[in-house]
Amino acid sequence: MTRNATCSLVTVLILYEDMRNHDCTRLQGFFTLLAALILLLSASPAQSQTLNLMPPAIADNAGMLTANFGVTVEERPVLKGELEDGAKLVMKCRVKLFKVRDYWLDSIVAKTNFESVLQFEPLSKDFILTLPNRATPLRSKNLPMLLKEGWGTIETALCPWSELTRGEKYSLQLNITLHETDAPEGLTRLLYFWSWDTGPDSTFQLEFTY
Repeated sequence: MTRNATCSLVTVLILYEDMRNHDCTRLQGFFTLLAALILLLSASPAQSQTLNLMPPAIADNAGMLTANFGVTVEERPVLKGELEDGAKLVMKCRVKLFKVRDYWLDSIVAKTNFESVLQFEPLSKDFILTLPNRATPLRSKNLPMLLKEGWGTIETALCPWSELTRGEKYSLQLNITLHETDAPEGLTRLLYFWSWDTGPDSTFQLEFTY
């Protein structure tokens, strides 16, 4: 929890204790706590950040169906401050390919996960980004360049194209979260907001016919 959020939580607790010590109707108490909780949820400086998903594209990479997409982060100075204060962030991408059925539930054809951890090393003053299938993490003192190299283009292989049936409809679904490594995933939407229209669940869907 950030320092601003901690201060807001203390404010909520003080208001609650004050209500207990003074005559206050239940309705008054409800609206007072509601206002304080709104303040708490809006206190995190990371809230001002926007994560942009580049629309995914489907490619043929040596016979493998591959989903290509990218993630960019706005308000990078805010993110930089969070990392320098000790935050350790993990981005998780869950990619699934479904076969669309008209009268039955869609059947899953393939799925894969992409997980990347971003942190700051005080000793070297480097930002460090781990990537799947890469033994050595990316390191740089320039955060925007590091994010562009690591998250600007993401490629995830799903299955051989030969497993698809000609003329059939398929649906590619991406679910992406970004949060502190020790935070429950359900709190993600309180910390980071995504810019596309599907809402705060951070899910993108692309349908196509093979």
